[in-house]
Amino acid sequence: MPIMFFVADTMMKFASYENIVEMIYKHAIPTPKDECTKTLQLGVSVVGGYLAGILCAVVSHPADNLVSFLNSSKGATAADVSATLILPPFLF
Repeated sequence: MPIMFFVADTMMKFASYENIVEMIYKHAIPTPKDECTKTLQLGVSVVGGYLAGILCAVVSHPADNLVSFLNSSKGATAADVSATLILPPFLF
């Protein structure tokens, strides 16, 4: 797999994690972060990481399928990819 895929995947995880944790503290927990217990902060961190992982998997799954298809069929073109992976689900 190309290294750029891993860089984009990791950037997505970190960016979504920070935003998710910020939203949890803003909308779900009425007290400021500094006043929360260490246990609650750990729980928010774990939930934020879990949700960021799910979001990253949903976002990166199509790219994983594309790379897997291109690696399994040598000489495949963009037209082959669209004919095999993209169009069939929409043709009932």
